[in-house]
Amino acid sequence: MDITVHDDIYQHTERDPWIFYEQGKRGFIVVTSDTTFMKSFPHMAAIALARTTVLAFSNNNYKSEVRGNAFLKTLPRIEKEIARHRSRGKRNYFIGVVGMSGTLKIRAESPLPHRKTCDAKDWESYERVCRVEGVLALAPPH
Repeated sequence: MDITVHDDIYQHTERDPWIFYEQGKRGFIVVTSDTTFMKSFPHMAAIALARTTVLAFSNNNYKSEVRGNAFLKTLPRIEKEIARHRSRGKRNYFIGVVGMSGTLKIRAESPLPHRKTCDAKDWESYERVCRVEGVLALAPPH
């Protein structure tokens, strides 16, 4: 498994929508300790445009060692789900949540954006995604 840490590629000021989009376009899986992205329109739109698979930890209050052990415990299941989704075609992606006891729950299969939560800086990041995709970013939700 080849893992790249956010800080090795991006500035600390880089917003998640761009990261989720760019890494999905590269065929990478994004792993995050924050599940709130699922309520954010820019995040979910960037994920859908790039067809990014995202794995999120169910709880980010634990130390990285606990999250790492949970990830390793569920790794066979993660690999099975990735293979299953990729066998269905290029457009198939998913959001999975890794539990601290080493479980994996598929939260959404090929999800589309559906929420109106939107941070202004995330909207700017999403507009960047849209420029690259050649699609129009409609006015941000208020």
